[in-house]
Amino acid sequence: MEHESHHHHHPRKTGIRWLDLGLGLSAGIISLVSLWLGLHSAHPMEKLVTVNSYPYVELMRSTSMERPGGGAKAFNRRVKYMMENNGVGPARIEWVQFSFKGQPVRDLSELVEKCCSAVPGQLSGIDVRGNIAGSLIRPGAMVQMFAWDEPKTANPVFDALHRQMNDITYSACYCSVFDDCYLTSSADDAKPRAVDQCTPPALPFRPGFKRLSPSC
Repeated sequence: MEHESHHHHHPRKTGIRWLDLGLGLSAGIISLVSLWLGLHSAHPMEKLVTVNSYPYVELMRSTSMERPGGGAKAFNRRVKYMMENNGVGPARIEWVQFSFKGQPVRDLSELVEKCCSAVPGQLSGIDVRGNIAGSLIRPGAMVQMFAWDEPKTANPVFDALHRQMNDITYSACYCSVFDDCYLTSSADDAKPRAVDQCTPPALPFRPGFKRLSPSC
């Protein structure tokens, strides 16, 4: 009967006790250093991924638009609010909040009622998006929430809304594709602030109408 022979490979020793101990200790130190380097190199890699996917959403508004043909009046008035992603990664909008004179409003209906005493029939021409939460803005892209170009005939609601645009502020919370979240506001010039998560406010804003009649 043949028996298989198993050969076990052991580290080769020099026969010099102190040298063998030194070599073993050196191997252990090298292993620990390699482990340390591996653990610490993971953090810079995570930071690199975060930087390469960083969204930077700016809250913007427009108060005028160039008038076709120019002439004596080269610009028409406009009320337009939008968000633009000037980062390098896509931004997922979690919520938006609009306030008029510091008081949050739930939608366009409430905004125009508070600022302008709007009634049905006076809001013809407003271009609204609807719900903005959950929208994904790619790098370099812009999402319009609502816009109203100056009507051809006099409209007191448009006049009042345009006149009080400085009393309207808004904020937004958004996240990257890796769920790194940021809070930004039109009330200051500070850059977006990192937050743990986008906890919705008590009264988020929906850029649409609820209580006004469909004829608006």
